[in-house]
Amino acid sequence: MLWESIFIAFFAYLGWIATPWLGGQAIAWYVFGRPLIAGTVVGFILGDVQTGMVIGATINALYIGAITPGGAMAADMNFAGYIATALAMMTKVSPEVAVSMAVPLGLIGTFTWQAFATINAFFAHLADRYAKEAQLGKFTFMLLGAPQILAFILRFVPAFLVLYLGAPIAEQVLKLIPDWFTHVLTVVGGLLPALGMAVLLKMLVRETSILAYFILGFLAVAALKLPIFAVALAGVALALISFSLGRKEGEAHV
Repeated sequence: MLWESIFIAFFAYLGWIATPWLGGQAIAWYVFGRPLIAGTVVGFILGDVQTGMVIGATINALYIGAITPGGAMAADMNFAGYIATALAMMTKVSPEVAVSMAVPLGLIGTFTWQAFATINAFFAHLADRYAKEAQLGKFTFMLLGAPQILAFILRFVPAFLVLYLGAPIAEQVLKLIPDWFTHVLTVVGGLLPALGMAVLLKMLVRETSILAYFILGFLAVAALKLPIFAVALAGVALALISFSLGRKEGEAHV
């Protein structure tokens, strides 16, 4: 699993918030840094795209309401997505157990981000000094070279070590875990995506009546077993009708 670990760790670096090579924060972090895309990439590298997407989507539900205001990062979904998906696929555990694995991995990723931000402040001060001294080469290196060398060390190296050295250890540990504890992890892992959805609803829902759309969609998918795409289109139609009626009502009052 040497080359697979290298490729996955490299994509974890490319999709990090501090790297510009895949389009910077707008594309690298908000596309390749998301667990769903990370799971797809990991699945492609490990030869099972469908399983990677399922695990990535399950982890993504946990972080669906996560934001990084002002660089404040409660959990690093990039690290959680790539590493947890890869470990889950290597050890052949369920997506729910993968979510339980993603939580501590996301916290580890947060520590690496905090270390990067702290050390990078030193490079910024050096860049200011070289700018005053008109040393263009050193100034450019402190702005572009040194931060990316640091980002590579803080992201690629721990990701590779966890995957290459940790996967066999994790597999042996899972064999020692009793069935009842595995069941507990599965139940907890199944609840965590619901928590992520609740956080997203808390951010979006400003009027309690809007929850009716969510309840109808949930019943249509969970109880009536309707295709989720068809339910989503019905939701868009209802939203347009509601918006149109509200605008007409507002015009009538004017």
